[in-house]
Amino acid sequence: MPNFCDAHRLPRAGVDPIDSELVGFSMIAQVLARPLRAETIALLLDDRRRGISVLVVNGTDRPEALFDVVDLVAPADRHQAELGAVVLATVRPGGGVDDADVDRWLEASDVLGDRGVELVEWFVIGAGVACPRDLLGEPPRWRR
Repeated sequence: MPNFCDAHRLPRAGVDPIDSELVGFSMIAQVLARPLRAETIALLLDDRRRGISVLVVNGTDRPEALFDVVDLVAPADRHQAELGAVVLATVRPGGGVDDADVDRWLEASDVLGDRGVELVEWFVIGAGVACPRDLLGEPPRWRR
């Protein structure tokens, strides 16, 4: 995937929207551990898709750890007035998307939606980069 940063500056928190797959992935690429290690990254966005914060959770080796991160960014018992959307990335060194990731995408999207937060995208990074949403044939949720 081309690097957004090669031709443009990164979006400014609270000012510039993260409104495309290229911009979202470029933001994630800036915080990925090198060499790759098991971690999950969450870009927290407001309702206009402007960055609020970036959260990196190390040690997310288990595929179900995705839901621990979902609970961390949008807890069920607390209203996040500022939080409107999330972009997630799970790093699986040497691995990639597995068959159960489609179900994980649907569940994470439902859980976040019930909490008033849209799951815009979930990148799975390993031997390559894939989005479980694509495996379902769902249309992208990016706004332009």
